[in-house]
Amino acid sequence: MSELLTLPGRLADTFSSSVSDDVWHDQSGPKAFESWYFDALSDDGKESVVIIFTDNYVLSPRYAAETPTSGRPERFPAVTFIYSSKGRTVFRTVNEFPARKFRSNTGFVECSIGDSGFHVDAASYGSGYLVNIDVPVIPGRRLKATFEWLSIEADLLAGAEVPKDFKNSWNIVAPRSDVTGRIELIGRRGHIRKLIHFRGTGYHDHFRSELPVHETIGCRQWGRAHFIDATAIYCIENSPGRFDAKARIFLVRNGAIFEKTAKFETQRFRRDRFGIKYPTRLSLVTDDNIRLRIKQLKPFDSTFFDVRSFSEMTLMLRDGRPRKAIGLTEFLAPKNIKYRLFRWFSDLKIGREGRGSAL
Repeated sequence: MSELLTLPGRLADTFSSSVSDDVWHDQSGPKAFESWYFDALSDDGKESVVIIFTDNYVLSPRYAAETPTSGRPERFPAVTFIYSSKGRTVFRTVNEFPARKFRSNTGFVECSIGDSGFHVDAASYGSGYLVNIDVPVIPGRRLKATFEWLSIEADLLAGAEVPKDFKNSWNIVAPRSDVTGRIELIGRRGHIRKLIHFRGTGYHDHFRSELPVHETIGCRQWGRAHFIDATAIYCIENSPGRFDAKARIFLVRNGAIFEKTAKFETQRFRRDRFGIKYPTRLSLVTDDNIRLRIKQLKPFDSTFFDVRSFSEMTLMLRDGRPRKAIGLTEFLAPKNIKYRLFRWFSDLKIGREGRGSAL
């Protein structure tokens, strides 16, 4: 089965690339949310790290509950950490905390949730982000990790004003970074049971919305890959209740970022073990004939709401020369959060208030 669609005009969300706008915005909407996303792929293409800090975890059953009509709406901050190797998830933990455990700043780029956090940092060799993780994984054991995202290409639209009236705001803060770090599994007696050193190339963005996630995203497919002379990011998304999916390619090259609307084709659909149906082959082409092909490999992480995969990506610019790389892709379908049974099962995989998850 194949589907070919054309994007008629600009999407409803706002795109930027700004370190100064990477701060917390303290949004007032009853279901508003912000997430800071970090990922990296190892130099040999076999390992990946995904870290997400969220001021209001949209996949939490508590987020999906009815909002009180009076008073400030409750927030459910969370930290997600996923480490995979050779297509297999080694560590996966989602920890949700009370709102009082969330600390951030509207004037400086920093955030902490529980004992984990990140902040902007500068050194003699460059600037970037320091990321620290300290979360429970199973009873009596903790996962600790420290990473540095050293910016190679970042802040590419510095100073550009972000419109106030927006549906979504997607800030591609640092599309390319050198990433180094270590992961420790700490045993019951405080000894290191497992130690992993990581080195690779990474990415960081910041997504926020004043609206509830089920009014913001119907379905979203996106991913990125780092090639020798460019970074390509793609996004295909449907608004809730609509079928006119829209696509974009963001091309990062020579210290600049270019946003391009695209036509796209999807093929070879697969149903994940949790029931999500998604395409494993995608092709995108812009009006100026920039082409991106995605071949998804085995997923390394999946839930009732999303699927993450390693993917083979091929980028062809106007020089006609194909560039190949392994990248990371995600298929997100948050609509399933409305089903009570899915919420119950997903809650078993969420740790709460400093305790590990049931599963």
